[in-house]
Amino acid sequence: MYSASRSFRAVVLLVVCNLYGTVALPQGVKFIHDAIDPLPYAKISFGMAACTRDAGSALATTANAPCDTTPVSLPSVNPCAAAKPGQWGCEAPRDLAPKDLSALGKPGKKVLRARDRVLEILQSENACSQWFQQTDANAAATFRTIDYAVDRHGEESVHVWRDAGSQYTYRDPYVARVGQATGAYATVTLNREGAFFQPQAPMLLVSKEGGSPRNGGARLINIGPYPGDSLNAQTLALLHEFGHVINLLPLDFDNEGGKSMQNTAEVLRYCRAEIDTKVRRGTLQAAK
Repeated sequence: MYSASRSFRAVVLLVVCNLYGTVALPQGVKFIHDAIDPLPYAKISFGMAACTRDAGSALATTANAPCDTTPVSLPSVNPCAAAKPGQWGCEAPRDLAPKDLSALGKPGKKVLRARDRVLEILQSENACSQWFQQTDANAAATFRTIDYAVDRHGEESVHVWRDAGSQYTYRDPYVARVGQATGAYATVTLNREGAFFQPQAPMLLVSKEGGSPRNGGARLINIGPYPGDSLNAQTLALLHEFGHVINLLPLDFDNEGGKSMQNTAEVLRYCRAEIDTKVRRGTLQAAK
């Protein structure tokens, strides 16, 4: 009986070990699989009706996924948190232009004064603001993002040519420049020696027959119908450049073919009444 008992125990022990071995292998595989698949139970069918794709839904479901599976909760995302400044629908960025322009000294104060006038125009209901809104529905907001730089080494002379007769052609120093269709956050560069800041400039007489240019006297310079270094001239200049920023005005580099003068005339067509009115309002308020 003793030997039979030992044999029986050995058989029982062998059977038990086989059972444990049989269970251990799939459990080990199951554990590794779960570590890879974050939702292992979504693949187990409990006899529930399979979900199907709804014709109006953009979400795809697996054929054997239960319809009452608990949805996965994801943290809400604020689209403005990582958005670049000025994204529509997000809180407006702080306007740093006044501080930046004040740091430029007297030229910066002149730019800031004209910038404020343009914002008054674009934020009001008038023919000028409606014209700009044809291209940019948020024209005032876009204009507020524009940066400014002062070119302290720009051209400073009025170039004068005389033709075969007694006619003279004059080309004033450039006033401002900006990239075409650059949109929000563009940089407008203003010539320190141009009509935005100066009422006059020295003439440089150029002979068509050749020879060295010679200096002439001073000549008054202007922007459109307005004298240089005046508020209405500066307002017109910023409106003109903003027209290029939003691609409302065509390219007019170096006034080739008189394009710049034509663009200025187009701005005046829609905005002259507002430019003049704003200047008069400012004058009346100062008088009070």
